[in-house]
Amino acid sequence: MLNFVLKFFIITLLTTFLGTNKEPEMPFKAKVAPPGTIWLKDSIYIDLAPTRNIDYREFESFAQISYNKVLRDSLKNIPDFGIDMEEFKSFMRSCKPDKSLANKVRIPMNARLGWSMNISEYYNSPVYGNYPVIYVSMSQAVEYCKWRTDITMLVYSAKSKNEKERSKFYKKIRYRLPKIEEIEYALEKFKNNIQTDLSMYAGDICATMPAPRQKKKKKFIYIPYNVSEITSTESTAIGFSWRDTDTTKNYSKTVKYSRPQDWLSFRCVCEIIEY
Repeated sequence: MLNFVLKFFIITLLTTFLGTNKEPEMPFKAKVAPPGTIWLKDSIYIDLAPTRNIDYREFESFAQISYNKVLRDSLKNIPDFGIDMEEFKSFMRSCKPDKSLANKVRIPMNARLGWSMNISEYYNSPVYGNYPVIYVSMSQAVEYCKWRTDITMLVYSAKSKNEKERSKFYKKIRYRLPKIEEIEYALEKFKNNIQTDLSMYAGDICATMPAPRQKKKKKFIYIPYNVSEITSTESTAIGFSWRDTDTTKNYSKTVKYSRPQDWLSFRCVCEIIEY
């Protein structure tokens, strides 16, 4: 009996002072994850991988065609459900581009890469569509987050015929750049998903690497020595890029930058604003 009491006392002390390894739970009942993301913690989801060329090209094309202030304001005031997409598409086609914004978000086609390829081939070729977008600035990434928020809310409305169908999705979300501590948390939480076997990319003529294709169960992916990722902290990115020679496993190391680079990309987090 004494031994049992002592064991119980020791276990209680260890639990109290050391805590448990139990995975934290969502503070709310899960709904459909925002596109391209996985739940991180609290009310935050995070992108599975850095933003791809194909993703950013869609945004840039949208900005060149019709993403002006009138359209942006309209997207922020669409109904929660039951929107007529054909009618809304007609409205979008009638909107003119915001030339200032269109120029602001354009990837520079005169930029030089640190490997034997030109930026136009890397950015526009279907071959590299799933590779991380590079030569993007923090302000461009912020605009991408705003656009992605608008489009996701539009998709939610278009997919929902009534309030019941709309309730499968979060009522209000916002994509934004991640904080440094959020990336650090993700690298710890999903440490088993860090791609340390880079031999799978051997022989590629490109310095950057695409995230592995995912079919059923989606997961957060981080590839060391690929691209550093822009954070919400001005001029500060996180993670190893292809130019790094550091062989430590400090994957969350920060790096300073002053302008867009061919080793710099970004991923978004999505914050649940209203459940």
